[in-house]
Amino acid sequence: MEPDEAADVLGDLSPEMAANAIAEMEDAEVVIPLLSYPDETAGGLMTTAVLSLSPHKTAHEAIEILRAETPGSDIPYYLYVVDEEKKLMGVVGLRDLIVAQPEMVVQDFMDPDVRFATTEMDQEDVAHMMVRYDLAALPVVSDDGVLWGVITHDDSMEVLEEEATEDIYRLANVSDADLSIDSSIGLSVKRRLPWLFLSALTALFASWVITRFESVIAQVALLAAFLSVVAGLGGNTATQSLAIIVRAIALGEIEFRHAWKTVLKESAIGLIDGIAVGLVVGVGVYLWTDNYIIGIVLCLALIVNMFVAAIAGTLVPLFLKAIGQDPALASSVVVTAITDSVGFAVFLGMAAYALTVWS
Repeated sequence: MEPDEAADVLGDLSPEMAANAIAEMEDAEVVIPLLSYPDETAGGLMTTAVLSLSPHKTAHEAIEILRAETPGSDIPYYLYVVDEEKKLMGVVGLRDLIVAQPEMVVQDFMDPDVRFATTEMDQEDVAHMMVRYDLAALPVVSDDGVLWGVITHDDSMEVLEEEATEDIYRLANVSDADLSIDSSIGLSVKRRLPWLFLSALTALFASWVITRFESVIAQVALLAAFLSVVAGLGGNTATQSLAIIVRAIALGEIEFRHAWKTVLKESAIGLIDGIAVGLVVGVGVYLWTDNYIIGIVLCLALIVNMFVAAIAGTLVPLFLKAIGQDPALASSVVVTAITDSVGFAVFLGMAAYALTVWS
């Protein structure tokens, strides 16, 4: 096994079983250092099977070293240059090594501007760095610059898949990204049921808001038929903003010092969408019911609710990210509770006012 894969297996074993396995290993010394790093860090993701060169070797000597080492096909097409203290100095591509004159010294044709990760860097940040700079491999160094290992492209893709799965699940109110279609019924219920209880509580709160306007609904029962319109369009608007913001945060496209620009943009989009949809729905309801008061009230309620929904879908994930939580937790449970409650209160509140004025 590769050192990083062996470390993953040992980490899943009990301490006694892991100790017994290490005692039987031939090259335990290359695996043991990896066990000290958390799984979700660069140190836990890296492999120590990395080839390095001295800056004073010639191109011919470097190629002879490669022939002697006979690296496997999974070794990346980068060779890292280190000094006598194993501190990272630069990187050399295999193509550069092959086309260099045999007598040229590695230090003369290496690239000193090398991207690297530290052992404590979060694995998601590592994966994003590799994607951003289109790297097949990324060296991992200690705080003092010593080369410890390398993270390969396939490992970073696995991280991105895990993180994407986690975000999708959380947006769908599933907190455990390890759940799959093959998970047992008991485990699936255990992990999914708490979110449904939370959803029930938020739905009951929205229902409580409706009960505050029982007298209004009693006077105009037709209002109840349009509550789902207000809730549905508010929820869809919030979900659109939420999906865009969570993706932008995950890809590092939002800088918090400029987040206010994003909030203004999304709120403007929500307002414009609300005006467009509100006018169309309001006119449609008037033609359908022949009641212009309901049409006007529904139009205004949609404008306000879709505006608020866009703001909520933007601010909630940004707030969670600011306090160190996963922004994907700003799922439909949280945002829907806001949009439903605000939408019902605005719609029924405006209807109550209209009945008072025009009755």
